[in-house]
Amino acid sequence: MLRRFFIVMALIGCNALPARGGGPAFVAGSGFDPAIKGQPLNWARGSVQYYTDQGDLSPILSGGQADVLVADVMTHWTGVPGVAVTATQAGHLAEDVSGANVIGFPDGTYSIPDDIQPSAVTTPVGIVYDFDGQVTNALLGEGAGGIENCFTNAAYGGPDNFSFDGHLAHALVVINGVCIADTSAVPDIRYRLTRTLGRVLGLGWSQANPNVITRKPPPVPDDFEGFPLMHYLDPVGCVPIKVCYPDAEVPKMDDRTALVRLYPGASTARIHGNVFFSDNSGNPLQAMQGVNVVARRMESGQPSRLSVATSVSGFAFSGNAGNAVNGFLNSKGLPFDFFGSDDQTVEGAFDLAGLEIPPGSGSVKYQVNVEGLEPNWAQGVGPYAPAQVASSGSFAPVIVTVQPGLDVAQDIVMSGTAVAHPDPANGSTYENPVKLPQGGGWGAWISGYGVADWLQFTAQANRTASVTATAVDESGRPTQTKLMPVIGMWQLSDQSGSPAPAATTAPFNTLVPGMTRLDAQFSATDTFRVGVADYRGDGRPDYFYFGSILYSDSVTPPRISLQGGPVTLRGLGFHPGLQVNVDAASSTVLTISANDLQATLPIGVQDGTTTVVVNDPVSGGSSQMIGAVTYGAAATDLLVLLQGSEPSTAVGAEAANPIRVRVVSADGTTAVNGATVAWSTTNGATLSVCGGTSSCSVLSDQAGVATTQVTPTATGASTITVSLAPASYTPPQSKQATVVGTESALDVAAVAPTKWVGQGSTIDVPLTVRVLIMGEPQNNVKINFRVSKGVGGLTSGTATTSNTGFASTTVHLVNHSADVQVTACVAPNNAPCQTFTLFAAPSSRLALENVSGAVQVIPVGQALQPLVLRVTDGASPSNPVMGVNLVFDVTLARIPRDNGRHGGGDDGGGGGNGMPVILGTYQMQAATADGGLASIVPTVQDVQGYCDVLIAATGGPVSAQFHLQVVQPVGGGAQQGSERAREQRVERGNGSRAYRPPLVEK
Repeated sequence: MLRRFFIVMALIGCNALPARGGGPAFVAGSGFDPAIKGQPLNWARGSVQYYTDQGDLSPILSGGQADVLVADVMTHWTGVPGVAVTATQAGHLAEDVSGANVIGFPDGTYSIPDDIQPSAVTTPVGIVYDFDGQVTNALLGEGAGGIENCFTNAAYGGPDNFSFDGHLAHALVVINGVCIADTSAVPDIRYRLTRTLGRVLGLGWSQANPNVITRKPPPVPDDFEGFPLMHYLDPVGCVPIKVCYPDAEVPKMDDRTALVRLYPGASTARIHGNVFFSDNSGNPLQAMQGVNVVARRMESGQPSRLSVATSVSGFAFSGNAGNAVNGFLNSKGLPFDFFGSDDQTVEGAFDLAGLEIPPGSGSVKYQVNVEGLEPNWAQGVGPYAPAQVASSGSFAPVIVTVQPGLDVAQDIVMSGTAVAHPDPANGSTYENPVKLPQGGGWGAWISGYGVADWLQFTAQANRTASVTATAVDESGRPTQTKLMPVIGMWQLSDQSGSPAPAATTAPFNTLVPGMTRLDAQFSATDTFRVGVADYRGDGRPDYFYFGSILYSDSVTPPRISLQGGPVTLRGLGFHPGLQVNVDAASSTVLTISANDLQATLPIGVQDGTTTVVVNDPVSGGSSQMIGAVTYGAAATDLLVLLQGSEPSTAVGAEAANPIRVRVVSADGTTAVNGATVAWSTTNGATLSVCGGTSSCSVLSDQAGVATTQVTPTATGASTITVSLAPASYTPPQSKQATVVGTESALDVAAVAPTKWVGQGSTIDVPLTVRVLIMGEPQNNVKINFRVSKGVGGLTSGTATTSNTGFASTTVHLVNHSADVQVTACVAPNNAPCQTFTLFAAPSSRLALENVSGAVQVIPVGQALQPLVLRVTDGASPSNPVMGVNLVFDVTLARIPRDNGRHGGGDDGGGGGNGMPVILGTYQMQAATADGGLASIVPTVQDVQGYCDVLIAATGGPVSAQFHLQVVQPVGGGAQQGSERAREQRVERGNGSRAYRPPLVEK
């Protein structure tokens, strides 16, 4: 009968199952009777019964010949002196196992005969002869059974079922007959079958004399004779196997002692103990697992390369118990500690039982030493498999004398190991996480088995963050052979203890050495818990990491002009090298401290909200503020028509009044800077703001104002339509005004016939008219000007029109205190006429409006832009006032910046406190002209470096203050910023120097 079930990992070489180096492959954990937790798994009573396939193995090996080969290879293990294990061929399987009854399915399941299934404990070891490779194709994937894969798939398998009382219950072995095409291939099959049968017996992988593979130092003959058969991996060039190892299929002393420990017979010599970290005084601290303890027999006063046995510390311990971030169950729902003890008394334990004593020797000496496991060639060795952990500290070899039956306790206390110290996450728990350091960065140890770090911080909705943890070694350099950090995030209110809803599923998920990164998005404003743990649930004094949270919380101001402009971002984890983007456009980063970043945002694409993204090109992390900035007009903004009435106007002449609108926010008063204002006309009327065309879009100024003169080009009514951000909103806010064009035999039109002049001002005011006949400008027409009301002096009482029909004069006002009118008439009949009115605007009602340049943040060496102000008469709607003298008192100062105490920042960073240093003062003056505008171009004079430009503008009773910044540029771009960050160093608690990412608080 065929049954369909999921692939058993043992069939793929057992690499995914625990491997206990220099000893047992399997140790009882939570999946077994608690009474035998920590005991190696072996065959009950040392008795192994195996059943072989009914079919032939290959064209050169019949079924019977294959049975002989299996029996002979099995004696390599059963014949080891002092081993209490037997292996018996108890019969044959019920069928010829082949591609006809082993079928693989695309979903990763397969069907196999009943008597080779994991549950077939009455045929405890099934050995399949895969004549044509089809069984291998079904089990391992199409093509796996081909001759090109014989290096890995010639013989494979291992245990796939275990009893609750701690024994191996079933195993399956497959021998691929395709790999035995002729007799020359038999030695390689025997070698690989011997290794597979070692796994069937319960042996784990080991490491001794790794220089046989690494060639460092070059191996000598004894290195080969001591090189264990149960090493983890062969170099791909070892075909045939004899080119790499003599006596390849023969178990060496390390293999023999490991088997003796699994199936002890006669009393043997034993050295056992624990490996420990040490404190600064050399006293033992936490146990250290994953260290290869090596015993070499002393021969002629030298440690032997041939007689060598190993045991990895913590071989009985659970090397991967899961973690609080990802949970404690694997993908099949089984606990990670199904194998391996959770008893911390065996965390650093090693066992060198079975040490061989030459016949006739009453006692012998063994040198006991330690060595690191090769990360490439010993991945499957020991409790940390498949990711080895570099040991910490060093150990001076000791000589131990042993004799048969003697059990010697010998602890190993490593000297000069890493020592954990207090750090910002000390004492944190899942229930009570500590507050995140102010700068968003920290350094901490994951020390103590099962320990994790827990921190909390608050985030807004519609934000994202990147959390990074970079593991470093004792020298402070990034590493992937120590801590394997994983990161999770929960809402603080989540007290379930369940795996994190946002988490990294594996460590080192970036291209940055040693770095793990979690990207999270916040859908609600809340306080969040961040957990950092070792992927295996491990914790040791040499597990140090640097953590950082890159998070942008707010932006000031939240609204900017569509032209872009300077903003300050507030958040966590800012550091040199960051980039700020809006849509696809890059911003100019000006200053950075741990919590503040100043940047000039680029020109916007269109009005409305947009997302600001802070990118870290080194880590690949980012933080988004979704919809945090509004460019130009918002959906709720209002368009107010300030002035829109016009008298009838001669065709070809400017209408008497400008069309003026103001953009304000929903409160009806707050001006909106840089919003798109779209102008259009009918009947061919032209607009000055559009350069004499009939339609265009412009931006409102800092007072929210947009204005234009209109000129009719045809008789009749022309409609002027003003719309607010029509590309962004449908329908847009809009206003309309109308001007009626007229024609006559002679028209004279005043250009801007109404003006407002500051009371008490002395000023020359230009006056201009235009003469037209039927809309056509007239040349050489004499105009008579006279003051018809009030006091004023004309520079000339007559003027003659130019080719464009314009004629001008100037009225000189002295201490202007009352309204003045000037008439302009066509000579000689003084008809028709137009009147100019110059109102005296009371100083008590004047008001100042910002037009442009009121907010500036520029890098050192760049020129400041003009500061432009507008003076109005304070009426509603207001009118621009000419002739007001403004005084600008400029102070150049240096306000102390944040000194980096909470993560730092360079000397030109934003924010600051303390008394300013005055670098210089000067004064500038300007008088308002047409449109009520006055401007200055401030400078920093001869000041070097960053400074603050403080400007106080006064004009009679009105005043305003401005704070412009010249900042020290971050410079260097992302790469230089990264390199600077890598050069920063910090004192570790034990006095060593260590690599430190930027802006980290310890």
